[in-house]
Amino acid sequence: MKHFKSIVKREIRQLLRNKPVFIFAVIFPFLFIAFFHSLLSDGVARDLPIAVMDLDNSAISREVTSQLDATPQLRVSHHPTSEIDAELLIRTGEVYAFVSIPKNFQKDLRSGRQVKIVNQFNNNVLLAGGLANSTFQKVIGNISASIQLKGKLQNGKNVKQAIAELQPVQLDKHVLSNPYTNYSYYLNSGFLTAFLQIFVMLTSIYMLGSEHKIGVDKREFAKIANGRFFSPLLAKLLPYTIWFLFVGIVTYVSMFSADDFPIFGSKILLIIALILLIIATQSIAILFVTSSKSLREALTKGSGFAAVSLSISGITFPIEGMPTILQWLSQIFPFTHYLELLMDQSQRGFPVFYSLSSVAALMLLCIVPFLLSWEKLKSLYLEETYPSRV
Repeated sequence: MKHFKSIVKREIRQLLRNKPVFIFAVIFPFLFIAFFHSLLSDGVARDLPIAVMDLDNSAISREVTSQLDATPQLRVSHHPTSEIDAELLIRTGEVYAFVSIPKNFQKDLRSGRQVKIVNQFNNNVLLAGGLANSTFQKVIGNISASIQLKGKLQNGKNVKQAIAELQPVQLDKHVLSNPYTNYSYYLNSGFLTAFLQIFVMLTSIYMLGSEHKIGVDKREFAKIANGRFFSPLLAKLLPYTIWFLFVGIVTYVSMFSADDFPIFGSKILLIIALILLIIATQSIAILFVTSSKSLREALTKGSGFAAVSLSISGITFPIEGMPTILQWLSQIFPFTHYLELLMDQSQRGFPVFYSLSSVAALMLLCIVPFLLSWEKLKSLYLEETYPSRV
């Protein structure tokens, strides 16, 4: 216990006195929390400019324009007089979509004829163009349903009958990814914890690898360890584990309390997943230290692994759509399983049972890399010779 406490105190001193480590492990995480929350503070795209050309100028056509402008996502900013002018606005990026209401729009509606409203949108800007198009379809769908409902009510149907005829089958949608169409909820949940993983990975590699880069540090560690290995190694990693757990909890508070992110699942399971993510990342950091020829090489491997985990975890592209080999490869990244559990227990509200497989995978990734590194790490820390390169 005496050796354990000595090493814990030694690591706390290094964390506080080593300026690069202090900046990277203590200052940067909180800067990134503030940065990402401010970057996506609105959560969803709002007031996207669109152009509307109303060739009918009737009460109903003006109602269509008014409803488009009343949505949170859209803002009618231009009223071009020709399609050429409207297309030019789209090409120059002044608007994301163009809506054209034809002549005799109201007259044709009242006479029972089908009418068409043309919507052109810029799909090169995928998010803005897609959101403008989906909002347009929703507004036009509501207007069409309203017109049909009025007709059925005038023909003597009651409200329930009219609604049942308009929508005989109701759609019960459950969107698995970004169910709130809120990019602060969806992206920040991933980005904040992904960068936490990067901080854990690089800090762990540096603090483990520096024992071999600087001989005097290693001799000091070996002297305190007094021939033991597992307990001193645990003491060395423990302060960083506790510190990053604290940072992770602050991240959770910033998400679920300060910014009111939805959370419908188990809070306890989210804490357990956070602990397992940190330990699994440290375990993989140990593997990189023992399999590298230098501290620089280990840091390069660690940064690459942590960065790739963000793109292969499913947050930017669904894992199901990846080639089979990449689907299998994604399973060796702790962040893949953590993100799945985070989404299940926060926004999707799945029962705990469905997240147990993610917990099992994280536990496996805590153990396997460490076991693969055991013999090499033991010799590196306790041997009498002190190589300058790992």
